[in-house]
Amino acid sequence: MVSPEKGITLRELAKKLNAELSMPGDPETFVEGLNTLSAASHNEVSFFSRKKYLKDLEKTKACAVIIGEEHKGLAPCQTLVGGDAYLLYANATHIFRELNAEPVANGISELADISPSAKISSSATIGSFCKISENVEIGSEVTIGSGVIIGNSVKIEDKTHVYSNVSIYHSVSIGSNCIIHSGAVVGSDGLGFARDGEDWVKIEHLGSVIIGNNVEIGSNCSIDRGSLGDTCLDDQVKLDNKVHLAHNVCIGRATVIAANTAIAGSTTIGKNCTISGGSGIIDNLNITDSVHITAFSLVIKSINKPGTYTSGTPLMEHSLWKRNAVAFKRLKDLIKK
Repeated sequence: MVSPEKGITLRELAKKLNAELSMPGDPETFVEGLNTLSAASHNEVSFFSRKKYLKDLEKTKACAVIIGEEHKGLAPCQTLVGGDAYLLYANATHIFRELNAEPVANGISELADISPSAKISSSATIGSFCKISENVEIGSEVTIGSGVIIGNSVKIEDKTHVYSNVSIYHSVSIGSNCIIHSGAVVGSDGLGFARDGEDWVKIEHLGSVIIGNNVEIGSNCSIDRGSLGDTCLDDQVKLDNKVHLAHNVCIGRATVIAANTAIAGSTTIGKNCTISGGSGIIDNLNITDSVHITAFSLVIKSINKPGTYTSGTPLMEHSLWKRNAVAFKRLKDLIKK
């Protein structure tokens, strides 16, 4: 919740969201924050976009609810209506984040270690104990949190925010308006070794990582640099926490990948895809645009047709799973019969 002095009236909120505020009700009601339907108080706004939460909507104590045109008659309070309710809610989170934002210490910390050859905008913020290496370029209004390590010849464009304790290896390029969360590693070597008798010889990774604009990378993600050529993330790509992208993986525009997914080397994923949590995709595959992969799927061949794909076995009682496992082993013989 935001503090009272940082709140906003319903009238102001509706204007910022370009939403219609329903009557009756007081448009000067002071709103202090956003909350769920079941937990919202009289000075908070909530949202409704799925019928499964209808009972919560009927009982909500929120002063207003962000809601779609088709559902506005169901709300027991004032409504904020305007197209896609979930998108309105997303925009509202930005408004309340700004209202509740803690002051940021601008400028460059005296405790940062910065190479004389680095080019840093006067409007950038560099936290304590950062290491900014040779020939780094940092654009305007970039924020670099404490403890970030940036290798040689890295370029970070305007308004990107790198949170504390991120490691960015040499020659990585990061676009504008990106967010990289704590613990992420960008540009490390991938898995590449050649056999020499009983030993392994390391394959040096000579490429880099190219990240587009408006990309978000979750905490503790690992993005390997290309071995030859680059690992690429197009504009609007979103990675959840603990996603691993191996060397030379390319992710198309506006694709979203959920937590604990691993994508092996040289696989290309198209635009507007969604990959749910815990999935695995083997190397050297091509996945076309608008493919949706459900949770815990293992992808072992290329996908050339848009659509939703699933693998794995849903949860069931163990005794039933054992019987199904036996039947699965016999499936080929049963088909022959």
